[in-house]
Formats: sequence, structure tokens, C-alpha cells
Amino acid sequence: MQLRDFPCRDTAVDLGSRTARVHVRGRGVVASTPSVLAICARTGRCLAAGEQALAMRDQSPPDVRFTWPFEGGVPAEDDSARTMLQHLIHVGHSRRYMTNPRIAVAVPCQITDVQQRALADALDAAGARQVALVPTPLAAALGTGLPVDRPQAVMVIDVGAVVTDIAVMSMGAVVSARTVRLGGQDLDRAIIEHVRRTRGVLLGAECAAEAKSRIAAGGHRDQGVLVYGRDDADGLPRRVLLGAGDIGTAIAAPLEAVFDGIQATLQGCTPEMVRDLSHGPITLTGGGARFPSLPALIRAQTGLHARVADNARDAVVLGTAMFLDRTPVMLRRRPRTRDRHRGFLTGARHL
Repeated sequence: MQLRDFPCRDTAVDLGSRTARVHVRGRGVVASTPSVLAICARTGRCLAAGEQALAMRDQSPPDVRFTWPFEGGVPAEDDSARTMLQHLIHVGHSRRYMTNPRIAVAVPCQITDVQQRALADALDAAGARQVALVPTPLAAALGTGLPVDRPQAVMVIDVGAVVTDIAVMSMGAVVSARTVRLGGQDLDRAIIEHVRRTRGVLLGAECAAEAKSRIAAGGHRDQGVLVYGRDDADGLPRRVLLGAGDIGTAIAAPLEAVFDGIQATLQGCTPEMVRDLSHGPITLTGGGARFPSLPALIRAQTGLHARVADNARDAVVLGTAMFLDRTPVMLRRRPRTRDRHRGFLTGARHL
């Protein structure tokens, strides 16, 4: 056993807006948990986190509010973000004598300096010994095994719950990138509106998300998925059968923002890089990427081939863990001077 493996294990985190994933060196992915907190409305004290908080939400207690501390991979509320990070670190390091771990976190490509510092402060307060922020597409590329160190350009699109990150990489660096304010939740809303308009049935958000996931999983593409909702005219319960074609039609319009982001990203590339991308497929990752029609829609709009990674959901957290292996030094240490962010590292420039 290597010395750095015990008692402090390197930790990688994918801070999804709805689901957070944690990877610990030597143990793999140890958690995939809802990134939600249950907060007492009177005292402001955190009552539960993750799965336990989600279970409380189903009971709808009147004196408890529920908050998702991260929006698009960055803190939405500083105090809640720190509490959620403490919970995630505890999930990966349950032993009391475990010292503060090194932590790498995947972040959006176009994260601002203010957002970087807010996240770094939250990680410091949560107990991180050293910190690295890794651009989400770079992490996804590493996690899917793409040859990012070579001169040939590769493109990754990571579709999260709230944002979509698009990037072209070459020689271990992010060359051109865009963060699009569109994710799986927007696609869920588009499905709800499509079913209301075409079938006259109002679906709940959870029902739309479940139908999308079941069709994306592949087992229901031919026969479709039976979903239950409320008749928009008389309010009575109704059920409708949704197929892959329904989902594809519903999400086509909102995906225009992603197609525009792809074009904007390509404009930041050299002609040689665009030529490379025309020979190899775009790699799609993230929970929102697992739609049977998404690669075909990208091909129709951009002329580029696309494929969904086999490990689309876990690619980012796996690649973030690999980033720690590739950067044994140059991590931001816990502050000892007034310059709290001196030596802070992101993977945006080079591996």
C-alpha cells in the first residue's frame, strides 16, 4: 500500500445540480447521491442530506425547506454548499481518523473567477487539504479514454441537469469551449409541454424524467413507455404511451441552444482541428446525453458524427479522479497567508 493511500485518500467529485458523484482512490465510485439538503426553516440547521433529505421531501414537512446547493456545478448558496461538500467528504471518508483529503472537482468550462473562489472557499471549509478544479469536458474525455494528449482534436459534450459543457481538446489542453444554459431539466419541461400540446395530458416533472430515462435505457424504445398524468380539460387521470419518437420531437427545439454552442466552439478551432473532428465522433457524456435520438440530431444539425459514451453517467467523476493521478503536485494547499488563492490550479490550460 502506498503511503498516500492511507490514511488520506484522494477524492474526486462531480457536483451535479441534482446528483453528486464521489470517487475515492482505491475504492472507485463510492456514492451517487441526490445533491439536496433538508434545512429547518426555523433554525437554519441541516436536518438531512442526500437520499435522506429526498425521503423527507416526499413527506412534505411544513417546517422544512429543501435546497440544491449547486447550480451548474458551482455554489448557489455558500453555507449550503459547504454543508453538502462536508456530507460528500464524509460519505467517502467515514473513518474519524481520516485526515483531510486532496480533492479534485469538475467545474463548467466558463466558470468565473468569483465562482472559482466561492467553490474553493467551500472546499476549504469542508476540510479539503488540497484542491484542483478540472473543466468538466476534460474530465469527461479522460474518463471515457479519449486520447486528449495527442495533436488530433477531440470534442466532448457533457449534458448535465442544468448546463451543457462543450469543448474541443488537443495536446492535453482545452482549446475552445462553451457552457450552454440548458440541461436535462429543460428537456423534461419540453417533454411535459409536448405531451400537453399533442395529447392534452399534463405530466409531472418526475414522470417526464422517468419516461425519458426508461426510453434512454434502451429497453422501451420499440414498445414505448406508459405514463400517467392528468387530463388538461377535465382533470381526470389519464395514461398515454410515449415512444422514442415522441421524446425526440419534444427535445429537438430546446436542443437548438446546444447546436449553436457546438458551432460557436468550432469557430474557436483551427481548420486542421475541424478536419480532425470530421473524422472522429463527438463523445456525449452526462445523464442528459442518454437519448436514442441525440446523436442523429447532432449529425443532422452539424454534419458531425456523435456517440454516447458507455459510461456516460460516471465519465466525469472517473476522469476527475484520473486528473489527480496526472497532477501529483501543483495543487492548491490550504491557505497559510492572506493570499488564499495563490497556487490554485485548474486543468483548463494544460495537463
